[in-house]
Amino acid sequence: MPFKDIWFHNYGWIVFSYLLMTPVALLIARMYTASPPLLGNWGGWSVILFLIPLYYARFHWDEVVKMRKAFDSTVELLSNTIDAKDSHTFLHSERVTAIASALARAYGLDAAQVNTIEKGSRIHDIGKIGIPDAILFKPGSLTDEEFAVIKKHPEYGVRLLEPAQDYLRETFDIIKYHHERWDGRGYPEGLAGQEIPLWARIVGLADAYEAMTAGRPYQKAKTPEQALEEIEDLAGIQFDPKLVRLFRELWETNPTWRDREVFLRLYSSKVPSLESSSPPSSAPEVETSQRSS
Repeated sequence: MPFKDIWFHNYGWIVFSYLLMTPVALLIARMYTASPPLLGNWGGWSVILFLIPLYYARFHWDEVVKMRKAFDSTVELLSNTIDAKDSHTFLHSERVTAIASALARAYGLDAAQVNTIEKGSRIHDIGKIGIPDAILFKPGSLTDEEFAVIKKHPEYGVRLLEPAQDYLRETFDIIKYHHERWDGRGYPEGLAGQEIPLWARIVGLADAYEAMTAGRPYQKAKTPEQALEEIEDLAGIQFDPKLVRLFRELWETNPTWRDREVFLRLYSSKVPSLESSSPPSSAPEVETSQRSS
């Protein structure tokens, strides 16, 4: 992360605070020393009257922050619940987030956009809550009809989160369009090329690599090298060519997310697995070239 982004993330609030509070402090001092006093026969009454709405504004802001944190935690818990149901999707969203975050920084996006991509990555599959378990956890290949149901999960995700659009509206494009393809054969709307929002293109590539290297009951997991080769083969077909080039550059630095087993060993202690009697999930995370053909 660039030094200026680190500094702004950790200390930017101090600058904002001083810029905001300095004129307020000067105004309070002027009210206290006003002659004659603005209220009664003592300047302190004016100060007290002025501070009362400030106190309630601060109290309201604290409550809003608490509610937002609680909501974010609830949504992430739902996403982690889906990921943790079987070994093929355990920590899926966390690894997708790690890859997408690295790609976004390599692309040159600022800290605010990276933060939005990280938030959207964690809940990109939240719509799978609306997919029947019989399809989501089918221990074999899906029929065309079942795959048509799976393809609805991006729209389900947006619909599910609409009541919280004041908090999460910026992530909706990621959730809805992360399965679109560069050649226009993705879903749900068949967008192509630059029509696909950049943030969704980033998360879509990260999602594909994670799914390829995680494997499914009907498809053996690819090695990192095999997955990279397939992604490069699909540049300009399924993925944004520029993102593929950046992805290879990152991949060659041997990041922690490159090898799934390494990533799981590092992060599994942070997110406990949920025991489930459901059969392993076979719902495809991406539509690869094999499915297209």
